[in-house]
Amino acid sequence: MGVDLRGDVRAGWWRGTGLPGPSGLGTAAARLVGPRRAVTRDGDGLDGCAPFRVDEPLGREINAMLLAWAERIGLYEGHLDYLEQCDFGRYAMLTHPNTDDRDRLFLAGKSMAALFALDDYYVDDVRAGATLDQVARRLSVAMSAVDRPFLTDRYDRHTEQAMKADPVLVALRDYIDHTARYATPQQVARVRHEDLALFVAMAQESNWHMRKEVAPVWEYLGSRQANSFTPCTTLIDIVDGYELSHDLYSHPPVRRAVKLAGLITVLVNDLHSARKESGAGVFQFGVREAIAAEEGCSFEEAHVRGVNLHNELMAGFDAQCRDLTRFATPQLGLFLTGLEAWLAGNREWHRSSGRYHGTPTDSGSGK
Repeated sequence: MGVDLRGDVRAGWWRGTGLPGPSGLGTAAARLVGPRRAVTRDGDGLDGCAPFRVDEPLGREINAMLLAWAERIGLYEGHLDYLEQCDFGRYAMLTHPNTDDRDRLFLAGKSMAALFALDDYYVDDVRAGATLDQVARRLSVAMSAVDRPFLTDRYDRHTEQAMKADPVLVALRDYIDHTARYATPQQVARVRHEDLALFVAMAQESNWHMRKEVAPVWEYLGSRQANSFTPCTTLIDIVDGYELSHDLYSHPPVRRAVKLAGLITVLVNDLHSARKESGAGVFQFGVREAIAAEEGCSFEEAHVRGVNLHNELMAGFDAQCRDLTRFATPQLGLFLTGLEAWLAGNREWHRSSGRYHGTPTDSGSGK
């Protein structure tokens, strides 16, 4: 039997249906689900929508919650000023405009901080402790933080000791536990799946870095589609307080929209992070370097081609969402709008975050 995508996604669809609005804020959802937003080109040449919400006091409030949490668990110890500069609280506020619930936005911020810390400390930055010959091993251990292994009592104790000894693992486990407070088991499994795919792609990319090898563009893009912000976008329905069913999330056209969104988010990251990566102490390359190596052009021309690639993918994502929205269930309509909002907030955060545009420090890498 096929997946039924039919439904009414107009603002106010849930009135009289008995279905709850996201986070109890039906009026917020009503403002977001409606006519599609206009795509504009920003000063960097990247196509996308303007942020669906900019609430700076809310962003600062969530950022303060994240700083207190990081200090409590020892994450970015000695470098909390850098974490504050990254402004993951603003990131959560921008990418999840459908709720004002502080604890749900705190969850979104935790996922961002934990996964960026994983990238910094395990993969990208020798200044933060990353070593290329240990990347795969450390990411394998990180898998146990997001998806607990079940061993004998003796080895369970050893695992537990390891999980508590590393702030990155503590952060990952806490973000998953926080997710489970709001999500169904099926939603938690979806988040874990996307996290594990991320870890596998990160481990594979470390091989390129160790060999100082620039991959073909097609291979790089395929890997980056997994090594992207997809785990964070997977939280959209959880943060907003509804459930997109597994059948819908896995439906091929929906999956295409999700994967296009993931690649778009990370190309924005690539195009903003070149300056940071140059000081990380690890051989790295992004879409600009891959294009330059393959097409024999300058970095400047490759950057322009990378921007054009982003915009082509953005047009494909927009067309896919338009096609799906014509037949979407209410929950799918909300999720697609949430993806659009996530992309809009992601573009704005990368444009302004101190992680990329602040004073360089010795505590963070490019991504």
